[in-house]
Amino acid sequence: MRQRKICPHILICEDEILIAIQIATLVEECGCEAIGPFAWGRDALSYLKHQTIDAAILDIELLDGASTPLARALREAGRPMIVLSGLRANSPPPEFAGVEWLTKPADENRLRAFLKAVAVNFKTANTPPPPEPIRFLAVGLTEAQSTTAPRENGGGYGY
Repeated sequence: MRQRKICPHILICEDEILIAIQIATLVEECGCEAIGPFAWGRDALSYLKHQTIDAAILDIELLDGASTPLARALREAGRPMIVLSGLRANSPPPEFAGVEWLTKPADENRLRAFLKAVAVNFKTANTPPPPEPIRFLAVGLTEAQSTTAPRENGGGYGY
């Protein structure tokens, strides 16, 4: 079984193989892990039932029809997505409301900006809080006395 990288996992749903390879390459160049590509929406939905992703790049039309069920699942999971489609966003379905829509051929800089934002959110969400500072108490003193007591011989350790 392949070990998953500790980086954002980007679901790629694209039915044109050459475009899918270009997207996957770009995703990997941006320090993310490409999941897919999926040409069938049902396969991507099945994947999402068992695995977690951090974001998605979706084509509107996949081999088994519109990707709206996939967009709905991503919205319900709170996952960001971007659309990369040959169709224009004249009146997108409600599942895609507020989603950035790129027409093919895609502006690589806009895709990179999306992936960078996902990576920043991933790092913020996966950065552990700083450790609590270590406090030393002098033997036989309370915490208040220990932090305010004068130090003998000027040394920090009582030397």
